[in-house]
Amino acid sequence: MSRGTLSAPRLRKGGRATTPRGFTLVELVIVIVIAGIIAAGVSVFIRGPVEAWEAQHRRAELVDAAEMALRRMARDVRRAVPNSVRITGDDTLEMLNTLAGGRYRSSPGPGAASADKRLQFNQADTAFNIQGPFPTIASADNYRLVVYNLGIPGADAWTGDAVVTPPGTIINIEADDVPGEQAVTLAPGHQFALQSPYRRIFLVDTAVRYSCGDGEMRRHVGYLPPDSPPPGALVTENVGGCAFSYSPGTATRSGLVTARITLTDAGETITLLHQMHVDNAP
Repeated sequence: MSRGTLSAPRLRKGGRATTPRGFTLVELVIVIVIAGIIAAGVSVFIRGPVEAWEAQHRRAELVDAAEMALRRMARDVRRAVPNSVRITGDDTLEMLNTLAGGRYRSSPGPGAASADKRLQFNQADTAFNIQGPFPTIASADNYRLVVYNLGIPGADAWTGDAVVTPPGTIINIEADDVPGEQAVTLAPGHQFALQSPYRRIFLVDTAVRYSCGDGEMRRHVGYLPPDSPPPGALVTENVGGCAFSYSPGTATRSGLVTARITLTDAGETITLLHQMHVDNAP
């Protein structure tokens, strides 16, 4: 039988024989401890920049959310019926939304020999022409027509003064035989209180309200005075506070809405202020 060969021991300097061996447990523990010390030291330098990046990221998200809310608000303010913006309790902004605007006929004009095509202000008128374009509407009672809303007692659409058609008025708007005009019929007829110097008439489909509370800003639509607003859709959260103010316009300048919103998240707080001009030519 053949025998296996035995490996010869390795010789160290000095002639003594040794056998190969790996790391001892003590050596491994020492390496782990040293690596932990190095990692802990490195983390001290990394932690600061990481936390700063996270804080900056949170602030950027808060700024984006606040800007989105303010831009949405500005779009609604630009579409508001003149002199319909109002502030309630400093944290609620409300306005009447203009679905369409145009001019009513105040004289017979070419192709309209009948005075019936004018908007009469000395009686309750049931039919007149407008220059739009307005949407085609058939037998609807969920719209309002507004003429010369001044936002003052006797000429305030919010309180149901004669500058606005009352609730329940059936409105029809359709094409007319006069080019570029549409025929409006009202049932029952309505006598508007005041004539607009610019013959302006507005079609209102809803009121719009922005409210703050319980850390949220909400937008309420789908109602008209005297109805109360329904539950609103969420615009943004993490709201630490918001404040609105309104400076009515004059004959020489537009009105001005100022909105301030504060958002807070994980110790980060931002505050944005936005001012919006309001058309005051009713």
